[in-house]
Amino acid sequence: MRNVDTEKSIRQIIRSSVEGFADGFEARHVGEADDPNGTINMKIHNIFIAALGEDIQYYTALVRSFDSSLGNMLEGMAINIAKLFYDVHQSVEGPLSPEQTNIIAELLEGYKNRNNPL
Repeated sequence: MRNVDTEKSIRQIIRSSVEGFADGFEARHVGEADDPNGTINMKIHNIFIAALGEDIQYYTALVRSFDSSLGNMLEGMAINIAKLFYDVHQSVEGPLSPEQTNIIAELLEGYKNRNNPL
């Protein structure tokens, strides 16, 4: 483990991640409001939502964009926190043993099956 003030470092990572996310999300969507190729305008064309009206269409596109951006921010934040304790590599190569494959299968099954106690 690296010699760092863990709590202070984690708080700083969270603060900078959330602030950067909020500033970037706002700037991107305000700046792209009139751009037909902007994030919202590219996500707004959903035939199932279109029947509900323009307001619903806009807000569902905004929420989809928010959800996607928030997930990316959380992933980046988790990686940065993990780097405080581990050597982090975003790609791993090599064979998996049958035991490792079974563990991964159990985790995936637990994730998709809400009745699974995992």
